[in-house]
Amino acid sequence: MATSPHRSGHERRKRLRFKKIGIEKKLKKGDEIKEMETIAMRTSTLRYFSDFPLSSRTFRALKELEYEEPTDIQKESLPFTLSGLDVVGAAKTGSGKTLALILPVLESLWRSGWSSYCGLGALIISPTRELALQTFTIINHVGKYHEFSCALLIGGTDVVYERSRVGKVNIIICTPGRLLQHMDENENFLCDQLLILVLDEADRILDMGFSQQINAIVANLPRERQTLLFSATQTRNVKDLSRVCTRDPVFVSAHEHCAHVTPDRLVQYYIICEDHDKLNTLWSFIINNKKSKVIVFVSSCKQARFLTEAFCHLRPGLPVMGLWGTMNQKKRVEVFQKFEDKEAAVMFATDVASRGLDFSDVNWVLQVDCPASVQDYIHRVGRTARLNQTGHLYNNIAVSALVDVRAKMQAILSQFPELKQFAQKSIVAYLRSVFMMHNKKVFDVSTIDAAALAASYGLITVPRVRFLSKRRMMLKVVKCNKRFSFLYFFLLMSFQNDAVEKKTNSKVVTKISSAKKLLNKKLKVNTRKVYDENGEVIKVLSVSCILVLLLLLVT
Repeated sequence: MATSPHRSGHERRKRLRFKKIGIEKKLKKGDEIKEMETIAMRTSTLRYFSDFPLSSRTFRALKELEYEEPTDIQKESLPFTLSGLDVVGAAKTGSGKTLALILPVLESLWRSGWSSYCGLGALIISPTRELALQTFTIINHVGKYHEFSCALLIGGTDVVYERSRVGKVNIIICTPGRLLQHMDENENFLCDQLLILVLDEADRILDMGFSQQINAIVANLPRERQTLLFSATQTRNVKDLSRVCTRDPVFVSAHEHCAHVTPDRLVQYYIICEDHDKLNTLWSFIINNKKSKVIVFVSSCKQARFLTEAFCHLRPGLPVMGLWGTMNQKKRVEVFQKFEDKEAAVMFATDVASRGLDFSDVNWVLQVDCPASVQDYIHRVGRTARLNQTGHLYNNIAVSALVDVRAKMQAILSQFPELKQFAQKSIVAYLRSVFMMHNKKVFDVSTIDAAALAASYGLITVPRVRFLSKRRMMLKVVKCNKRFSFLYFFLLMSFQNDAVEKKTNSKVVTKISSAKKLLNKKLKVNTRKVYDENGEVIKVLSVSCILVLLLLLVT
């Protein structure tokens, strides 16, 4: 088939154009590689903050805060982050990662001439409310001479108050849940001009717990942005990084070649003891270290609540407080600030306090319950030995002379019935945490002496543990004759389900109670509209009116 000269010339020009684009892309990529190599070589000459290309406003605030020499993670990451590259940073706990992520945020907005009229320019996402609050406090100190507006969006605060003001904010520090709520419900929230996205404790945010929220958040953000990810236990999983990074990131690991992943000045000890001896050992250690600042990590909120209440009544001779996830937000902030101000105190906490929180002068970190993973262990111990300070970790406490506290616990539980319920729920929560551990060879819940454990908590009888009862029934089914195993299992489960159904159906929900709930919530329930021939509404009949009439007739 013959082709026209016009068509062949068009195809030739098209091939040349694509070839030119390919050459430009190769040159652009080559320039980026050269630039990255130049930046990497330049990091060895950067010894002070004055050597970095920082604005005078930022440098002035750093000088007032007496920040002169950058830490390893700051020295190695800032040349890349200030150049606008995507960075995945990893460093030991307490090495200054928060400042390393705040400085590029301020400098990126300042170089772009950002103002309050430009809207949202930077987004910093933290996994916990306390870490977001801490980052918000630091950025207000470092960026106090800039004219940017900064907002803190976390759960437990007034959404209506935030809704009308969030549209004028330049920097937002938030948790994933509250950010997604504003994206879905607030018409004033716009992020189409976003310059930089920062994920603090990125491995936790990219974990399965925040998977759906992060995917929904990233889908609303512009692709042309800078992305920074920082953590002490950083991920290199391509699938995880591709969800948030729009470009190939630069990996910066400040302590990659170190012998230990924990701080060098951290002294670690451990002791192997029975589960029912933990409280006696813990009490003995606390009363022998009344002038120390101690964080005690447990595996569940119910354990933290019970131990906080119980040790307050036992009066160890120093302030006792607790921090866990289900606590009221106002109370969490009060505990966070109160523990920071104390010179000597003990705080019972869950893993909500294990990531990023910078408590000053913490002497001891006690891990009464084993963490779920090595990463959780690293973050827990990182609450002490921060920024070249010396700290101590005990996986459990070795004290030569143990004080038996069981008699006191029994007296307290008999005096406070509510505390007895806390103790029962605490034991069930602890057994469940052991049961959910992945390594069943080490963490075998059947080896725990439940009666002795209950006695150590001051209980006379062992609380009922439903999931262990189900497990025993499953084992019975496996051991019985194969011919009748399925029938036996079916009868057991149907009997248990009937018992549960009878308990849940004891309270009958009436139409009147349902109507009262709808009216108390002040919801706009379904309405029926009648239109005339011109399409105008002539009659509106609300279902709420019918509910009100029904209530009046009954009363």
